[in-house]
Amino acid sequence: MRVINCHDFERGWSWIEPIYNGLPEIEWQSVDTQRPQWLRKLPGPHLGRLRAGLEVRAILTRGEADMLVSHGPYTSYYIESVGRGARRDVPHLAFAFNFTDIPQGQRLRAMQRAFRSIDRMVVYSQMERSLYSGRFGVPIDRFSFMRWGVAPPITEPRPRSSEKPYVAALGGEARDFTTLCEAARRLPHIAFVLIVRPSSLEGVAVPDNVTVHVNLPFADAWSLVWHAEAALIPLRSEQTPNGLVTLVGGMHLGKAQVVTASAGLSDYVEDGKTALLVPARDSGAFAAAIERLIDDPTLREGIGERARAFAAVHCSEAVTVEGFRQLVVELTGAR
Repeated sequence: MRVINCHDFERGWSWIEPIYNGLPEIEWQSVDTQRPQWLRKLPGPHLGRLRAGLEVRAILTRGEADMLVSHGPYTSYYIESVGRGARRDVPHLAFAFNFTDIPQGQRLRAMQRAFRSIDRMVVYSQMERSLYSGRFGVPIDRFSFMRWGVAPPITEPRPRSSEKPYVAALGGEARDFTTLCEAARRLPHIAFVLIVRPSSLEGVAVPDNVTVHVNLPFADAWSLVWHAEAALIPLRSEQTPNGLVTLVGGMHLGKAQVVTASAGLSDYVEDGKTALLVPARDSGAFAAAIERLIDDPTLREGIGERARAFAAVHCSEAVTVEGFRQLVVELTGAR
């Protein structure tokens, strides 16, 4: 089984190739969308994805692939539009099919045309199946739900940088840091640490008990989460299908988390058992949940351990490998 793996990551990214051990046996070929730095700010089409689409088209034309895998909806869009060509007999499986904001206008119409011919799209929450089916006009049975399955983000932390207890929020997709900072303002006796992107706090008034880190290295960022008393995921709405990378990473680390009660996370967390859930845009509820975890070590530790146990069973790399293997068999008939 010859599989093309198309992605936006650095050249040579191997995804699950090193740990794939199932049948059918697979010969992998990686196609990345990387482009020179000087090209990255040019307006117009994403030239790296366009190049990748043309490379995939050439591979398919030569008959050198039995299956096509792409990662992320924008890469999947380019690969399907540019790369697939007339080779509809080679199935296309789109992984990590997730939007922070669904495009509108001409881009939406173009994606609707492209996505209708993708054989299967993998989403990481049940709510996304109906959301994307409706927005893109694709039958719902083309969307397969699979929980986000990864290894723990780190196995050993960097040394603790602060002796003072704190709570931490990591991430940038669809976050509501305005509400979180309002919660911090209600809790001046608790230290907050935010690990964010440069644009995350634009227009947000940051209180004095909040320390901000921008663009930290991966291990440094997750070490701050490791040492925190609790982790926080404030999302902008109760229909936001984002935050899973941070949520599952924190679960693997055994962190008690306060999370916006979004339908996009409901396949992973249960209130009071594997996280504390709060309404969107409710700084009072967020503050109360944080204080509850700080004041009750038994609750905090219990939630963290149950979260770790859930992630070990339902959100591991093995889950991703087996889910992928099953889709390969289903889409190609290989055994």
